[in-house]
Amino acid sequence: MSFKVVNTIQLPGVDFGGELLQGMDAVFVEKPGRTEDEIIAAAFDADAVICSGPVQPWTSRVIANLNQCRIIASLGVGYDRIDLFKATEKGIVVTNIPDYCIDEVSTQTIALVLALGRRLFTVDGRVREQHVNFVPPNRKALASGIRPVFRLNQQTLGVLGFGKIGTATALKARGLGLRVMACDPYVYAPVIQSHGVTAVDFNTLLEASDYICINAALTPETMGLFNTAAFEMMKPTAFIINTARGEIVNDPDLVAALKAGKIAGAGLDVTANDPVPEGDPLLDLPNVILTGHSAWYSETADSENHFWHRAMDQVVKALKGVWPEYAVNPEVSSTWMEQWNGLNRA
Repeated sequence: MSFKVVNTIQLPGVDFGGELLQGMDAVFVEKPGRTEDEIIAAAFDADAVICSGPVQPWTSRVIANLNQCRIIASLGVGYDRIDLFKATEKGIVVTNIPDYCIDEVSTQTIALVLALGRRLFTVDGRVREQHVNFVPPNRKALASGIRPVFRLNQQTLGVLGFGKIGTATALKARGLGLRVMACDPYVYAPVIQSHGVTAVDFNTLLEASDYICINAALTPETMGLFNTAAFEMMKPTAFIINTARGEIVNDPDLVAALKAGKIAGAGLDVTANDPVPEGDPLLDLPNVILTGHSAWYSETADSENHFWHRAMDQVVKALKGVWPEYAVNPEVSSTWMEQWNGLNRA
């Protein structure tokens, strides 16, 4: 049986592991697509597709037009733009790379905590513009935009989402002396507590945290979760850090909260409008740090071929009739195996 594997990601010069298909009577085609129509044209007759789940629109319409696809392999952690319901309905398994860039993203979160809490960007700007220092005789110079700064080991980090990245962030924060609490309704409280972290509900997270870091997936439950009502419950000295998905935060509500002093600042690796467009009000706020979706990056994360091959690893398993270990819709497994066996006998 001959297979067609289509890669729809546009990254020139990247080796996506086409050689892993050797000996399988399979053809590997690279057809980048960003719109629904482009993706349909590229993948309508594919047996397997490699995609970017966080970026490309794998909507119900797109998936409905996949005539013989067995696997959609997303090269990344997120898969929020893949319609899992439609994929499951069509008997297509969807996979991701759940352990990608854990160290990088958790480190970026901690970096934003420190930069915000110590007001580093504000201090840097004052030094450059006013040639000032802040030794005790110049304590008054601290007043504008710099105070207050609190001792880190007397503060609390709240973690929303206690998966791999959330757990790594919590452990690094504990190493710095922060008290840590976490909210994740899908993780048993004893599991959270076993890491020296206090399990709390969402309202407690909002009310008690000095920093809140978002490490949750984008779902209907988390879409716009941080809105005016949430910001009203936070401390006016608290900071919010988002290295997960921009749409979890309602950007206009965040801007309003920051301008009104409802919260102290924000560190945003991701935003609802990504990249941040010219004229976006976030660009004019001095208490916001924007890092442009760079939290994933390190030389290691970017250079290791084994990462770029990992979606293809899942594809090879699926085409051999082996259930891929990174499936995110396990409810399709029985249907998927029945379809495979039927096709294999044919």
